[in-house]
Amino acid sequence: MREELSPNEEIIFTQQNLKVVMGRGNVVNKPRQLVSAGWTIFWYLLALASLNLWLLRMLGYISLPW
Repeated sequence: MREELSPNEEIIFTQQNLKVVMGRGNVVNKPRQLVSAGWTIFWYLLALASLNLWLLRMLGYISLPW
């Protein structure tokens, strides 16, 4: 019968610290940057407008040179 050992907290802590140090070069955690609601709405409206233009072009209502 096999028994699983409980995870060693010290080994996990040192492995996580090594990942942070090797990956980013510093140990300090930076908070996530928030995107303002205005920019999010702008990108959604831009995507909606481009899909509408694409659909109108596919249906033949507008013609574009390319």
